[in-house]
Amino acid sequence: MARTKGISRREFLRLTSMAGGALTFARFPQVSAPTAKRTLKKQAKTINVLVVGDPFQFALDKVLDQFTEKTGIGVNLENLSYDALQARLITSFVSQTPDADVVTVDQMWVSQYADNGWIIPLDDYAKADSDTQIDDFIPQVLHSLNTWRGHLWTLPIGAYGQGVIFRTDLLEAAGLPTPPKTPAEAGDWTWARYMEYINTLNGMTVGDKRMYGTVVCGAQPIPIVHMYTQLAASYGTRWFASFPEVNENGVWNFTPTINSEANKAALADYKKLYDASPPEAINYVWFDAGTRFSQADIGMFYWWTPYFYLVKNSGYMTGTPSEIIDKYDVGVLPTLEAGGQQVVSLGGWSLGIPRYSDNQDEAWQFVKWATGFEGQKAMALVPDYNYQFSDFGRLSLYQDPELQAIYPYLPAQLEIMRQGNGKIPRPPIPIYTSLEGVYGLQLNRVLSGEASPEEALATTEVLFNNILAGNQYVPNYLLESYDDTLENTIALMESLKA
Repeated sequence: MARTKGISRREFLRLTSMAGGALTFARFPQVSAPTAKRTLKKQAKTINVLVVGDPFQFALDKVLDQFTEKTGIGVNLENLSYDALQARLITSFVSQTPDADVVTVDQMWVSQYADNGWIIPLDDYAKADSDTQIDDFIPQVLHSLNTWRGHLWTLPIGAYGQGVIFRTDLLEAAGLPTPPKTPAEAGDWTWARYMEYINTLNGMTVGDKRMYGTVVCGAQPIPIVHMYTQLAASYGTRWFASFPEVNENGVWNFTPTINSEANKAALADYKKLYDASPPEAINYVWFDAGTRFSQADIGMFYWWTPYFYLVKNSGYMTGTPSEIIDKYDVGVLPTLEAGGQQVVSLGGWSLGIPRYSDNQDEAWQFVKWATGFEGQKAMALVPDYNYQFSDFGRLSLYQDPELQAIYPYLPAQLEIMRQGNGKIPRPPIPIYTSLEGVYGLQLNRVLSGEASPEEALATTEVLFNNILAGNQYVPNYLLESYDDTLENTIALMESLKA
């Protein structure tokens, strides 16, 4: 949408304030697709698979026959919206009803599902089957999405990092160097330099179209947290005193550290990014921010890696090529200081097996195939804008020449994934959702001008303390802790080699 003319930003926010309460919180909009049911004459069994309406689902639906041909196992595939999936899974788990044999699990749900015994650990399956090729998975991905308390609970079917997407023609016109594609090339690619790019691009004109420097995700509670926490992590923000690693006493310390100087600086800069965005971005959910770039009035933004291909569409999964299809490229995120370390937020979806499934062996065969090289490559090769897919968790897929020819950004995306640690930007503790709810509200208040970063973060820390105390996380966490480091995930992977 073009900028609203004739009114100020504050007036625009006042007029649209009522719309914010009606936002949906689905990760992506639910897109109707026919439920797939495939059978073979000599089929041994049919399993039920519940998936979320995410880009991987469209690609998976197109290649299910390949799995059935290979194994003789039929698949009933059903897709649901984010909220509907979570509600249905919880109902099934609590009632101990075998509703599905394979389920998609958000990384933020793994700890809750594991601690409650709702899904089974995959350690024994992975170790028993050499074709799992556990060492082909990128360790940072398994650490961020799939492990909890030293066990493997799920495997990644759609792994996301965050990177920078930019208009090549606008940067060239402005005389701005191309952002780097690897950390080794980063040099002075800092967030301060990123802000200089945004300010230069903001207000440029192409024909009769005015450019915005960037676009942010502003809707609360969940969408804004996804984008903001990447910036905050780059600035050194941590949610807790000691998590996911343990402290010097060998325990998790959940004392909130959200109201830090680093986080105040990050939130002040996020407000500056919003000021260079379309004013309606305060109500933008994930796909709104991602596909706004496709409308050809955004200079540069950072976001989840699925948008490396989704921006080729004019709108979310439309199949209609966007105006900028040949005018964009991608790069790595800036760091706080030149030559500094990056913490990339890794997220995405994984496949798990419910404890109450009657077909766990068949379910494992599907999980192994759909997250394996063969299944993932088949998904990536579906030749349609609506079904493009490059959200890999395996090293071999990033290095595949055939896939690199289709997705030329894969080397840069691999660099992004290798910088990742998803347990720092959004710590996946069992009560994460409650904390995210209050955090997102306070972040949104800063964008709307209702609160300063200092006021919002002070309120957030008070509310965090209340929630954590009510769930016995503070003042002392009495349950077992685990030193949840990347090194321990690598050790787990080594132990699971068949």
